[in-house]
Amino acid sequence: MAPSYYDVLGVPANASAEAIRRAYRGGARELHPDRRTEASPEESAAAARAMQQLNEAWRVLGDPVRRSHYDRALADAARAARPVHPVGDEQPYPRPPAEPEDVGVAVTVVRGLPWVVMLTVLLLIFVFTAFAGGGSDGRPSASDLVGRCVEVQPGSEIRAVPCAEPNDGRVDLVAVRSSLCPSGAAVVRMPGERSWLCLRDPTTD
Repeated sequence: MAPSYYDVLGVPANASAEAIRRAYRGGARELHPDRRTEASPEESAAAARAMQQLNEAWRVLGDPVRRSHYDRALADAARAARPVHPVGDEQPYPRPPAEPEDVGVAVTVVRGLPWVVMLTVLLLIFVFTAFAGGGSDGRPSASDLVGRCVEVQPGSEIRAVPCAEPNDGRVDLVAVRSSLCPSGAAVVRMPGERSWLCLRDPTTD
């Protein structure tokens, strides 16, 4: 059985949103290529695959709506996996299959991952590159901004601001190329780093 996204992040299923964000940032820093300059090609490929899993876990669990669908799908799958015991001389009866609408979007992610082949092909290019911590000048790194609202200031400087204040969007993901940001996301280059911030409107949550 494949590990759940909670297992990938190393947090319990009832973890808070902040705990999930911290686990994602910590894992992303650990898998950063700059920390593996002497790794073998096999180790680098394994780290890239782990980063893909970490990124997908954050994409689902970092979004309240996706996480709700995912939790419901996990519960449905757990119920379906429990054996049905006979009562007396009665024969056990099969559990009816879950209705498609009950399965939800997340069960497709859990059981299918139809684009896993695509992720395998991209495993060496879709890697976060800015997770080694803040810069020496005290500026936050790209990974520090994940899940936070930001304001793009004159000169392309980026500053974290409360989401209740005017902002240019919330950082959903950090990508090594702008084309890897999700469709519809605003894209901003992170100053001083080889990474792009994928922004979305925080009012759409």
